[in-house]
Amino acid sequence: MKTRILLIFMLFPLVAYSDQPPDWDNYKVTSHNGKWAAFLSRDYNESAKYPWQDTWTLSVYKAFQHPVPGPNQIPVWSRPYDPSGYSEGYLSDDGKIFVYVEYWFRKNYPVVKIFTEECTIFKNGEFFNVGSNLKKTVSHELWLRDGSKTEFVSKSEKPYVKVETVAGDRYIEVACE
Repeated sequence: MKTRILLIFMLFPLVAYSDQPPDWDNYKVTSHNGKWAAFLSRDYNESAKYPWQDTWTLSVYKAFQHPVPGPNQIPVWSRPYDPSGYSEGYLSDDGKIFVYVEYWFRKNYPVVKIFTEECTIFKNGEFFNVGSNLKKTVSHELWLRDGSKTEFVSKSEKPYVKVETVAGDRYIEVACE
């Protein structure tokens, strides 16, 4: 009995830091004020063998109460979306900006994706200059501070996204070039 208990306590840290698999489901993100909703949907093309090979769309609506938009609801704006398989994201209170932040750090791959009606902005991990003191999981490195949050802020009347990293707060201007 003591051996079983000891094994449980020894293996628990491995489970706690193991990576969760992606779910690849359609999902909805509501703005903090509840006035806007983003719906991320898969188009289910027959030629796509895997969900990540399929066509996905980010559509922003004036808020709706159901898990999916009704047939008569028309999005205010839409953009193609390249998902990671995780049902996450942030939508600004004016419905103009959608942000996805990767949990896992990748130096030469977008870890922050910002979508507006006019453009898409990708920022690779290297942009954030977080150093090498990253928390390790079974197969990845985590670059966000524990309990971190992503916020929309304004500086000199320009929109920015604030990301809390292990190396401190980082700001990304939301400006289409």
